[in-house]
Amino acid sequence: MARRLDPSIDDAIAAATLALLRQRGFAAMTVEEVARAAGVGKPAIYRRHRDKATLVAAVIARQLEPLEVPDLSDTRAELWRALSRGLPADGPAYVRLIGGLIGEQERHPELIDAFRASVLGPRRAAVRALIERGQARGDLRAEVDPTVALDALAGPFLARVFAGESTGPRWRRRAFDHWWTTVEERTGR
Repeated sequence: MARRLDPSIDDAIAAATLALLRQRGFAAMTVEEVARAAGVGKPAIYRRHRDKATLVAAVIARQLEPLEVPDLSDTRAELWRALSRGLPADGPAYVRLIGGLIGEQERHPELIDAFRASVLGPRRAAVRALIERGQARGDLRAEVDPTVALDALAGPFLARVFAGESTGPRWRRRAFDHWWTTVEERTGR
């Protein structure tokens, strides 16, 4: 039977990885440096992560709230909950972090692949499933492509961060309300 991994070691590894990632970037950071900064041996890292790319993807995932939205029988409430939990609280810090992934894509495609497979892909699939469920209920327009609707929900967040504009709670509510009016089913029109 496998031994449970110590969560305090997980926390130390995550903190060290995040700090080194911000200071040095993915290419310059090594697993050995992470281990030293976390006060653990390299085997402790490799018991948890296959390689440096999956380590970094896991650390980035820890920066986000879990995106689990139960069936509330209310499409609007479900999608608002997904948006509220799905977008990071500190947009600029998060975009700086993931911007490094894109910057490393050509030299280290395994990094962006790990991020897409373990973080971005599952989160996009969860929101797309909520949109499709809303369409099946008749709450959202059937002709709206779920992926395009998803992109229209997340894209403005990134645009605002790049523009140096607020992505705080008031903006999120206004943006969501505007998005909702473009995708909701309007019966009787």
